[in-house]
Order: sequence, then structure tokens, then C-alpha cells
Amino acid sequence: MSLILAQACLPVSEAADSPVILRSQGISKAFGGQKVLDGISLQLRRGEVVLLRGDNGSGKTTLLNILSGNIEPDAGTINLSANGSTEIFAFPRPWWKQLNPFDHFTPERLAREGVGRTWQDIRLFSTLNLRDNIAVASPDQLGENPLLALFKNSAIRKQETSNLTESQEMLEDLGLGTRVTASADRVSLGQSKRVAISRAARAGARILFLDEPLAGLDGAGIKQVLNMLEALVRDENVTLVIVEHVFNIPLLLNWATTVWTLKRGHFSVQLPAEVQEEVKADGVNNLRSWMLELAGSDGQIIDRPLAGGATFSTVIPSGRQPGKVLLEVSRLMVHRGSRLIIGDGSNHPTEGMSFTLREGEVCVLQAPNGWGKSTLLDAIVGLLPISNGEIRLRGQPIQSLSAWDRANLGLTFLQSRNNTFSNLTVEESLRLTEQVSLPESLSPLLTRKISDLSGGQKQKLAIYTALRSDQSRIRLLDEPFSMLDRASIQQLQSTLRPGTGEAILISIPGNPEIQGDGKSEYE
Repeated sequence: MSLILAQACLPVSEAADSPVILRSQGISKAFGGQKVLDGISLQLRRGEVVLLRGDNGSGKTTLLNILSGNIEPDAGTINLSANGSTEIFAFPRPWWKQLNPFDHFTPERLAREGVGRTWQDIRLFSTLNLRDNIAVASPDQLGENPLLALFKNSAIRKQETSNLTESQEMLEDLGLGTRVTASADRVSLGQSKRVAISRAARAGARILFLDEPLAGLDGAGIKQVLNMLEALVRDENVTLVIVEHVFNIPLLLNWATTVWTLKRGHFSVQLPAEVQEEVKADGVNNLRSWMLELAGSDGQIIDRPLAGGATFSTVIPSGRQPGKVLLEVSRLMVHRGSRLIIGDGSNHPTEGMSFTLREGEVCVLQAPNGWGKSTLLDAIVGLLPISNGEIRLRGQPIQSLSAWDRANLGLTFLQSRNNTFSNLTVEESLRLTEQVSLPESLSPLLTRKISDLSGGQKQKLAIYTALRSDQSRIRLLDEPFSMLDRASIQQLQSTLRPGTGEAILISIPGNPEIQGDGKSEYE
């Protein structure tokens, strides 16, 4: 991590003397009688960089949703002057204000006032290529006016050409120049996040709310995103409010001007130096520490370097001899569309990828974004067809079986995204997976729609249902620690211990430069 800090730290902003561009007072919000925010008052200055932190369910995402116009608070006021003119919204809004179509509190209206937002679950247009995903956010597009579309054809074409050129330049600055024409559903999570941030910036945001922009990124991706955010603050005086995963909080504390802390619905303002002492005192365990603990004093960690800056680590706990082979992958090659991802000769051996997963083992695949971690797991569970090779489960070839049949044979898969049904309630989701109970931390959420949960609550629900499967013998977990707070990570790590006849494979983002001991700088 030291290399990232050295190359990507942002200078401390001189925002303390800048004008206030957003102020809220008495913001409250409850879901189903449970108060999430209780009388929050805050202010934002131009050019300020704010780190918003708090445990899962503390209300971070709810606060971002309110300040970006995605949900209305139950009470309070919001004063917004990001674009020079002042807008005042008071809640609850009187019924007669709803009759005015130009006076609604919506994300579209706040976007016109200079408020931008990115999400934990990436919301790109999956069928559009990356360049078009950014260009579509260009403000004041002439083609959106029906009359101008009829009579100003040449001007529209000229503007569209300019928008596309500038959007392509943004992609090149992010290191995605070779993926300009790739559709958004065929790029990695880290690449998708960079495009989402670029799109928000392209829309002209003066205040940008970022929900875990670094989560899921490898070292190179983190540096590129931080450099882009630095440029937005330095060159355009954009105000940033960032919610970030616990592992990345130390990075942000080096340049944040302010820290907002939410705890049980209450709000406090702290200096970054104060929080740095807290984080240092907490002593957050990195992944390697957990793996050493899992192995025990007499166990083993076998690190196998892979091409493309990845490493495949196998943890064999104390007192266990190598068990029976449960999963065997041989000479695997996988395409996404026309692009060969696994076995392309640069990130993988040209003959394809091979590895085994034995009973009692926990294996960890660390690889940079775009390497193909999610593609590999998708292919193993049957969500993607393979181009070549063989996949055997307890000696039985399964590459011709459907994903459902593979699940029935004992494969359980936790996807890194789209791993819950957003329109269902928690109770309905449990019924689908034949679960009848929840851990104490989630039991008050039974009647809540999953779309109303925080990112951490959604992740905990997805993990719980995946790990509770009675048929599971091999668990494949794609970035399971994403969106979880420190306590939840430690709780999850304590449960990731395979029983008799079981094995676990975890994929996480890693730095392209793997050190000699198999550790990546992401740790």
C-alpha cells in the first residue's frame, strides 16, 4: 500500500475558507418504524473532500440518497447552491408543491443543480459501449430538443462528435483507451467503477457523492481513480463526499479535509488526524494475517504466481493432509463475446488455466482488475460457456451441465455484484433459498425491500444465503469482503473454515506487482 500512497495522495484542500454550497438541518429518515437518520445537520464547502464513515446499516447510503435527491427525508431542510443559485427544500413537502411539475425533489433536478452520484452497484447502460456511457451524460445536448433535432442537424452532429471525442479522451486518461468500444457488460468491476465516476464528472457535477469508488479495485485502479479525483478537486474545485470500504479508509485519510461519522443514526464531524489514530488503534487485519491465522502454527500457505500479476494461494490448515480433489480445472479457455479472457497468452498460459481444489482447503485468487477473476468463476459454475478445457467435480466432468445442475452437485457461488433480488423483501428472498431464520443483525430487516437496504446489509444477506446452503460442498466467493465493515469482515472470516468434504475458493482484487512472498500491495 505504501507505493500507492506515495504516488496517489492528494494535497490537503484549502476548502475551510470556501463558500458553503450545501447545508442541511434536522434531516431524519425512518424505514418501517426504524429510524436510520435522526436530526442530521451538516454543511459542505466548495472544494472540500469529506470521508463519510460508519458501520453497516448506520445510514451512510441513506444520507447519500437524500442529499442526491433519490429519496425524500421525513423531516428537515436542504439548502443547495452548487451552481450559484440557491434552492431550498423543506420536508415533509406540502401536498400542493407536488402539483408543480418543475418543483419536485428528484435526482434529475439536483443533477441540473450540480449534484452527481455514483453507486455501490454499478449502474452503467450494459448494452452501450464505454465511450457512449460517458457521452450520454454530456449536459445541454441539442438533440434532446425535438425542434432542434429537426432544424439543427449539422449542429447536433458536430456536438455529438465533440462529446464522443472528449469521452474517449477521458477513457484514455483512465487507462481504458483499448476498451472504448467494449460494452459495459463485458468489462471488469474496477473498469466499470472508473467509467461511472467519469460519467458523473462528465455531467458537470460540482458536488460528487461517491459510494465506495475504490472498493474492488486493484492497486493500479486505485491510483488511477485517486488521480482523477485529485484533478477534479484541484482543477475544477469539485466537492467530494466519499463513502469507502474499511480497507481503503487509511488511503483517504491522507487527503480528506473532513470526516463525517454516522453511528446509530447520529452524526459527528471529526478531523482526519483523529480518525487516523482510531484506525491505527483498531489494527485492521489484512488478508494475509487472516490466512496465517487460518493455517495455524503447523499449517501451510502455498503461493503460486500466475501470469498477469496474479497469485493463487492455497491454505492448508494445521493437522490436515492434502485431501481428495473436489474441483479440477484443466486447460480452461473462456471468451466473453469475441474476446478471449482466460487463456489469452498474456494473463494466462496459452494452453489455458489449470488448478485443483482439495478437501479442507481455502484457496485465494488475487489478481488485478481485468485479469478475469469473475469470468473464471462464472465459467466454473456454468454462467459462461467454456471454449476449451475441462471442469471436473469429484471426478465427474460438468462443463456440459447447466448452472442449476452444478448447484445441485454442491457448487455454491456468491457473485461480486447483482447477488440479490432488489424488488423482493428480505423474507421473500429467504423463502427462495429455503432459509427460515436470520442472524440477529439482519432479523429486524425481514419486511424491508432489498433495494432499501444498505450495501453492507445486502452483502451480508447474500453471503448468509450462500453459506447456509445445505447442498454446498464447494463455495466460490467473488470479492466477499466488499461493502462490509470491520466487524462483519472478521465475523465472515471466522466462518470461512471448510468442514469435512468441503473447500472454498475466494477471489479478490490484487496489485499487478506481486512481491516475493506472494503478498500483493493491495493487502
